[in-house]
Amino acid sequence: MKVEELTPALFVGCPRYLTQDRFAELAGLQNQKDLLARWIDEGALPTRSFGRHRLIDMQALLQHLHQARGTQG
Repeated sequence: MKVEELTPALFVGCPRYLTQDRFAELAGLQNQKDLLARWIDEGALPTRSFGRHRLIDMQALLQHLHQARGTQG
């Protein structure tokens, strides 16, 4: 399996919260839903719960990506 790096450029202009399906679409992971679910369960992707819905917190993810690269954003 070829693994591609997630970059902030993939998510420019996206809303603050994304469903797992929309995130998979934007990141090109439509066929990797088990992997995406594991990342969520392990905390690799920050999420917020709204009632029964668990959404990916894009602001927290982008902040984490910027910190990992040593940049501000």
